Amino acid sequence: MTNKWLDKKYPKVNYIGNKEKLSEWIVDNLPITEGTVLDAFAGGCSVSYELKKRGFKVYSNDVLYSSYVLSKALIENNSQTLGIEHIYSALNNEINIETRESLNWLENKLFYSDEVNELAKLIHYSEELEGYEKYLFISLIRRAMIRKLPYSKMNVSWKSIVKLRDEDYSYEKYGRRRAYHNQSFSHHMLSNIEDYNNAVFDNDKLNRSYQLDIFELLEEIDFVDVIYLDPPYPGTMNKYNDFYQPFDKIFSKEKNNTDLTNNSDFLEILENIIVKSIDKTNCYILSINSKSNPGLKEIEQIFKKYGVVKVIKRKHNYQVSGKSTKNKNVEKLIILEVQNGV
Repeated sequence: MTNKWLDKKYPKVNYIGNKEKLSEWIVDNLPITEGTVLDAFAGGCSVSYELKKRGFKVYSNDVLYSSYVLSKALIENNSQTLGIEHIYSALNNEINIETRESLNWLENKLFYSDEVNELAKLIHYSEELEGYEKYLFISLIRRAMIRKLPYSKMNVSWKSIVKLRDEDYSYEKYGRRRAYHNQSFSHHMLSNIEDYNNAVFDNDKLNRSYQLDIFELLEEIDFVDVIYLDPPYPGTMNKYNDFYQPFDKIFSKEKNNTDLTNNSDFLEILENIIVKSIDKTNCYILSINSKSNPGLKEIEQIFKKYGVVKVIKRKHNYQVSGKSTKNKNVEKLIILEVQNGV
């Protein structure tokens, strides 16, 4: 295993369900130390990023555009950084009326009117950028939007947003003023640009990013050594479309996707994923936690049809867990090594 990229640091993205604190453990338990890995539901891209650091060739996919831009900026991008002057140039431009009108729905829904004005400048400017500069710039817009919103998600009611952005209320209720909710988009972009630029590196592999539904993706790839699966599960905090869909809508990049959040057909869809890709990989690794339903037993039964199964467990506390349950969460890796001829 090469070590020359291990000092690279994954930047702050604030993605609910992110595996940032588990990514090293997940990659440590891969049955290979080199080759190609498909991260099929990449989300915040922390596992993809750790794979890239370890020298794997990474195929990183997520149907959400908010995730895809992170993947393009940090996984597929091997060298391009973003100049700070782009942020100032965006702010110095006049508001484009057409862009501003396209964002009217955000006003008093997620942000105040003057904030939407600033966002309109940034988004219009992003359209002038090309290549990975564009994806870094849009990733910073995404980070700024998330940072300004309570709970780091985009489906909070406007009434709650107004209340929680009141710094006096926040201090009285939670002992913190959370002033960052009221700082400008550009403030957050300027605060994060160095970390995002420093996160860019070349691992000597041709990494690729996709924004595809899982079954479209499986038709696109030829062969990978490992397929890593961390889909949204029934019975967990899984409303990623609701959490980040407004971002995709802003850029007109919304896509339909296979819904794995219904308990009634989750196992059927999961098995169909295996059937559609069984000749395209040697190994599947699936992340699941103790709150997922269907759980370990049901998934093991499916996996055992197709090869040898091993389960690895560790305790892990998610930020969103309540105080009464946060010490009871167990993260599990279900590893399926495919048997030839199955």
